[in-house]
Amino acid sequence: MQIKAWLKQQNISRNDFAAECFVSPNTVRNWLAKVAIPKDKEALIRLMMEKTEREKKLKEAARANWKPFVVMLSSEDYKLIEEAARRDNMTVEEWAEATLIKDAQKRMKNYYDDSSLPEDVSLAAEVPEEYGAPRRSGPSSSPPFSTRRKPRQ
Repeated sequence: MQIKAWLKQQNISRNDFAAECFVSPNTVRNWLAKVAIPKDKEALIRLMMEKTEREKKLKEAARANWKPFVVMLSSEDYKLIEEAARRDNMTVEEWAEATLIKDAQKRMKNYYDDSSLPEDVSLAAEVPEEYGAPRRSGPSSSPPFSTRRKPRQ
C-alpha cells in the first residue's frame, strides 16, 4: 500500500516505476496486488522512496526563508504552463520558479554589463535555455516595466 500511495503522490506511472526497478509492468502489477517483492528490489524501492523524502525535506528547509507570491493566470495560460512543465518533467511550481529565475538572470545580465554586476546579487544555477522564453500574444505583450539600461561609466 505504501508503494501505491508513493507512486500516486510522486505522479509516477507504473510503467515508469517498472523501468526504474528493471522489471516488467506485469511484475509491478503483481507486487501491487500483494505478491512478495524480492529483497533486492525491495531495497531499491526503499532507496527510491527515501531519496524522494530527503529531497522533499531539503526543499522545505531551503524554502523556509523564501517569499511566496501569487500569480493570477487565465485557464488558457495555466494550461500552457502546465503542458510546458509536464514536457520538462516538472511541477507547475518548479517550472515557474525556474523560468522566473532564468528570466531575471538574463535581465540582470543585460541591465549591468558583466563587470559591473554588484557582488551582492547572487545568480541561481543555470536552467535549460528553453526556460524563460517570452510569449508573444499581440500588442499588449510588452513588459510592464522599463527596459531602460543603466548608463555605463
